[in-house]
Amino acid sequence: MKVKLTTAFLILITIKIFSQDIEHHYSNSLFEINLNLNYNTSAKVYLNPKSADPDIRNLYYTFDGFLSYAFEIKSNVWNNSIYVGLGSEYLKTSSIVPWVRGLVNNLPRTLQVEEGFQVYPVELVTYYIFPFSNDWYRAYMGAGFGIYYAKYFRKIFDLVSVSKLSRLDYGILVNAGINVSLIDNLSVKFEMRFRDPEFEFKNEFPKTETIVNGNRIQLFEKTFYTKINLDGLNLILGLNYRF
Repeated sequence: MKVKLTTAFLILITIKIFSQDIEHHYSNSLFEINLNLNYNTSAKVYLNPKSADPDIRNLYYTFDGFLSYAFEIKSNVWNNSIYVGLGSEYLKTSSIVPWVRGLVNNLPRTLQVEEGFQVYPVELVTYYIFPFSNDWYRAYMGAGFGIYYAKYFRKIFDLVSVSKLSRLDYGILVNAGINVSLIDNLSVKFEMRFRDPEFEFKNEFPKTETIVNGNRIQLFEKTFYTKINLDGLNLILGLNYRF
């Protein structure tokens, strides 16, 4: 026990000594405001998550390469070495896919549909600034906790599904990045973040029949289930203002 306490004390002293190398123009900054443009590399969509057949249940397609927008405020909580940030994000994407079966004038056809989802993350992150950081750049890593709310939709002509279950998910996240100073109190951020929220939805069409250009469109399913796994990397370009 004494060895562990001594080791922890030496680590804290080392961090204390090295953190003094972070230059003075950060020392008077108690807060940071970040505006971020995020590139999300991928997300998985499972079309039959309730199937009893594991092969069908685990089938998915991916959304690749979509943007989101985020805001974060950080507080300098210890000697320019430890920051705590609270942020939110708006993420929305959709895709045209040709795989829903239905009837067109009583003949079976494969219909093109627009599928998409929205996710609203709220994330609390603790950042550690590496001691080799200096007056023009700061390298850091972080870990935190996120709460995620999501919605899903499927649109076939004028038939739009409604999510009967828009669920919350929560989980941990990790990140690493670098801030590069532009001018006093203003810097640009490059960051990589990983998180893994998962959502299940029960979706329902208000009706299963419509008329499009004189053609009668009928759907086979009124209610269907989907699952989304937001498991890709989040690549972030941000602008930081310190005050």
